[in-house]
Amino acid sequence: MNAPLPALNARLPRHLHRLLLALGSALVLLLLGSSAWQATASLKALDDLRRQAERVEHLDSMLIQLIDAENAVRGFLLSGSRDHLEPYEKNLATADETLAAIRQDLGPTPANEASLRELSSLVAAKLSTLDQAVERGTAGDDARAKGRRSTDRIRELLLGFKAAVAAEGEDSFERSQLHVERTRLVVGSLAVGALTLTAILFIALERQFQLREQLAGMLTSENQRLDALVQERTADLSDLASYLTNAREAEKARLARELHDELGALLTAAKMEANQVAGCLPGEARAACQERLSRLAELLDRVIALKRRIIDGLRPPFLEELGLVSTLRALGEDFAKDGGETVALELPADDLEVAPEAALALYRIAQEALTNARRHAHAKRVTLALRSAAGRLELEVADDGIGFRAGTGRGRQHGLAGMKHRVQMCAGDFRLFSQPGGGTRIVASIPSSSMAVHEGIA
Repeated sequence: MNAPLPALNARLPRHLHRLLLALGSALVLLLLGSSAWQATASLKALDDLRRQAERVEHLDSMLIQLIDAENAVRGFLLSGSRDHLEPYEKNLATADETLAAIRQDLGPTPANEASLRELSSLVAAKLSTLDQAVERGTAGDDARAKGRRSTDRIRELLLGFKAAVAAEGEDSFERSQLHVERTRLVVGSLAVGALTLTAILFIALERQFQLREQLAGMLTSENQRLDALVQERTADLSDLASYLTNAREAEKARLARELHDELGALLTAAKMEANQVAGCLPGEARAACQERLSRLAELLDRVIALKRRIIDGLRPPFLEELGLVSTLRALGEDFAKDGGETVALELPADDLEVAPEAALALYRIAQEALTNARRHAHAKRVTLALRSAAGRLELEVADDGIGFRAGTGRGRQHGLAGMKHRVQMCAGDFRLFSQPGGGTRIVASIPSSSMAVHEGIA
């Protein structure tokens, strides 16, 4: 029942990180939205201020145009020069446009409609009065008094419109200010939340990095421990393999000695007894048993030859008596006699000084390689070479057999592993070159003075 707990505990930080990232993303999006909303509201407030300024400008322009027109007519009446009428004529042309702009600014609301109609009629009446004064060339007292009243009323209406526009602008400004304050509060809150989440994420990531460093340290220490254990086990296995190899060679040597001493003595005694028996028989009896006696002598010779081959296979006597070069030459010649392969020998003319263990290792490698060339490669031609250069001995066995791809010749792996191990026992190098249809070449290189020392071997 407790098995799912570690997995649940491992999933919780991942879900927490995802939740924090989602919240952080939401806060950032809200922050961007609030900023965009505030920018839009600010632009709208600026647009409202611009429009308010335009409205006030139109109202002031209306009053200024009427005053300029009135002053221009008054100057004309006083001086009689029509040059003074240029502002009047110009304002007369633009008065209707200014009234239309004011009407558009204020809008056709019920509250403004009556005032706008009154303003239009007053402006029209004012302009008509001024036009009549220009035509008559003089302004009566009644016209002047009526003009002052209409001007005062127009000013009063325009000031009322300006007050309404100012009140509307003030209200818009207050709303914009309130909106900005709320937006600032929202943006500040979102920013604080985003900073808080960032701090939490930073702490979580720092904790995660610390855990990763701890895990990396644990993995490194575990890998070092495992490497040391593997090296120790490899060394133990290598020592065991060396011990078994040397024990096997020692056992072969013991069997070879026993076969040579005991079986050889028995076979020699048997042959001598057979000859003695044949000499003791009468002439007629010996003639009758001559065929059987000859067959017995032949069988004893064959058994002695078999014993010699078995002893040579177990422990080649030529290694100690004649040396490595002569032993390899005899091995190659015997190999060529026993089968249909052609063996090319590339051996030194004189024998070489080689440590007994190294000589035995090279001999066994050559023996195994020749056996593989016949049994697995089905070779027709084999080259056996021994070279000495730069204080090293290099044994090469090459064949023209079917070859194989390295790592796939499972039938040869144990033999190859034995060769490699023998070379490693002598602190040497082992190289294998082979490809399907291209034959196989084995090169074993060891120091010429190499000697493997193993304790505990009888």
